Amino acid sequence: MTSIPTLVGRLLVLASVALSCTVRAGERGLIDTTRSPSAKMYMTDLADVRWTEGFWAERFDVCRTTMVPHLWTIFSSEKDSHAWANYRIAAGLQPGKFAGPTFNDGDFLKWLEALAQIYAVTRDPAIDRQMDEIIAVVAKAQREDGYLHTRTIIPQRQGNAKAKEFADRDHFETYNMGHLMTAACVHYRATGKTTLLACARKAADYIERLCATAPADLARNAICPSHYMGVVELYRATREPRYLELAKQLIEIRSLVPADVGSDMNQDRMPFRQMTEAVGHAVRANYLYAGAADVFAESGDVTLFKTLAAISENVAGRKLAITGATGALYDGASPDGGSKHSAIKKVDQAYGRDYQLPNLTAYNESCATVGYVMWEWRMFTLTGAAHHADLFEQALYNGVLPAISLEGKDYLYVNALKKLHDFKWPMRWSRTRTPNIKSSFCCPPNVVRMIAQAHNYAYSLSPDAFWVNLYGASTLDTAWTDGSRIVLKQETDYPWSGTVRLTIGAAPTRDIALKLRIPGWLPSGAATLQVNGQPIAGELTPGSYCEVKRTWKAGDVVTLALNFQPALWEANPLVEETLNQLTVRHGPLVYCLESNDLPEGVRLTDVALALDKAHGRFEPRRETIAGANVVTLTLPAFALDRRPWAPGQLYRAASTPTPREFPLKLVPYFAWGNRGDTEMSVWMPQR
Repeated sequence: MTSIPTLVGRLLVLASVALSCTVRAGERGLIDTTRSPSAKMYMTDLADVRWTEGFWAERFDVCRTTMVPHLWTIFSSEKDSHAWANYRIAAGLQPGKFAGPTFNDGDFLKWLEALAQIYAVTRDPAIDRQMDEIIAVVAKAQREDGYLHTRTIIPQRQGNAKAKEFADRDHFETYNMGHLMTAACVHYRATGKTTLLACARKAADYIERLCATAPADLARNAICPSHYMGVVELYRATREPRYLELAKQLIEIRSLVPADVGSDMNQDRMPFRQMTEAVGHAVRANYLYAGAADVFAESGDVTLFKTLAAISENVAGRKLAITGATGALYDGASPDGGSKHSAIKKVDQAYGRDYQLPNLTAYNESCATVGYVMWEWRMFTLTGAAHHADLFEQALYNGVLPAISLEGKDYLYVNALKKLHDFKWPMRWSRTRTPNIKSSFCCPPNVVRMIAQAHNYAYSLSPDAFWVNLYGASTLDTAWTDGSRIVLKQETDYPWSGTVRLTIGAAPTRDIALKLRIPGWLPSGAATLQVNGQPIAGELTPGSYCEVKRTWKAGDVVTLALNFQPALWEANPLVEETLNQLTVRHGPLVYCLESNDLPEGVRLTDVALALDKAHGRFEPRRETIAGANVVTLTLPAFALDRRPWAPGQLYRAASTPTPREFPLKLVPYFAWGNRGDTEMSVWMPQR
């Protein structure tokens, strides 16, 4: 990496020293709700949890050794991406013009956030030095008034008087500055340095001034509002009350959008509190909902939560793919089918109608799933309700992980639930993972930062309780805000099997409630719990947290058995594309069929499942796919041996196919597409 001028480094050190007196040390990790009045719990620190072996340890190791370094090779290569070059040009460190998507500033900062998380765990001094050098360039690229958007700054500094702020609402200025704020908070908590935090504060101060002087301009440009989450997290890191007030105002000024400008595409057709369902561009929607949840956590404004609860219920019950993905449509109209035709506007990457969940043409953008994960985590933090943790887990395993190859270098922008080679329609995005997505590189760093940070969600703390949210082999060494400490080790083969063993290493000398999530997908009566070998009485209800309250001591062992088996699932019949079809779930994982696992002569479209034949006859097998350890499932299925369709033939007289039973192999959906350009389907007809 090119070294940074000494003067810039000295200025950043001075800024860090000046800020240190205003920033409270010891704030909690990724999302700090330790002092949020309306939050039920808070997270552990960035490095308090370590994956030790098994599923998540493997994914984190690939993230550390491949995903994060490989993204740097892309961002720093002007052939593959102009994101880093844009910062250097804006900083005056190299000649050139802006190139690439207008939102790449923020995408680069998502990657920097992932890098800071890796540093928090590894304490690698080379990463620390790399971040220092990067931050020095970002600081020099930023305008003195706090504005940071290289698409505008570069031509301005090159004398172009026509380059104006907020000239186009699709230029993503506030999105870029919002990701600056979240990355800065993670960097500060990982390193204790305030260099990037100083940049974030300048950006927030700029938005605050704009909010006071030109609120309508800000409202019209608040697309994909990462800055809602960013401003709240900056408030939590600095305890500057102006930032909390700014966050509240940002929600309110959405209603200033003129009627001829606002639309469901950007969730600004109506004031936020009047919304009852998820609409429009799913990434923008989920970022908005997550940001509003953060504002509620700090303000306690129940009118915000009422809207969030209604929309969350709408998504979970009517608009969510079984993989936890959202935004099913490439293109749509909103309000779809409305009686006032003149009010209908185009939307894309969008939530559609209730139960409108296509498979072959599903959009399901990876960034939308990341946004949904962030939103549902916040809903869980606010309520302590297990179904939000279930939705978080569902989307994390089956929505986030499929977006990147198991080896960590290829990406999906969209996530279809079926892929057929005979379907030739030229969709905008590849349904095969690609090494780069030059025109829109937002998803890869978003997915990678989520994988890098997944351990932060495993456990939570509340004043007299300890929550276990994600099951994965790990160690924990953390403390409550009062300083009392808990140390434990989790041993499990989850998600492949459901036995979880927690060994306490240290605990407070007072009663603490251990709260263990009993997933909602688990059959009734399938969970048992023991403490030090003694069964704990009482029913363990799926979709809840079971609680054991006692004074824990070193050496205590808690054994939770989630006795799950592979099972066939169906969808609501109002989901037209899955009518009379089945899929397979094994614990938290959704499975799918890939064509390269079919016997010769069996076409993917001719495979059918039968409840009476498949139930209880799954054969799990440990295998390796692209270097990753997985469990595949084999079950009885039928090849219907239908006669081929003629080219251009749309309809024909029905005939009775001859069913032929054969053993069908399924792979986890997150692992599909890692063995070549295969056909795939999550849903299969029911015979």
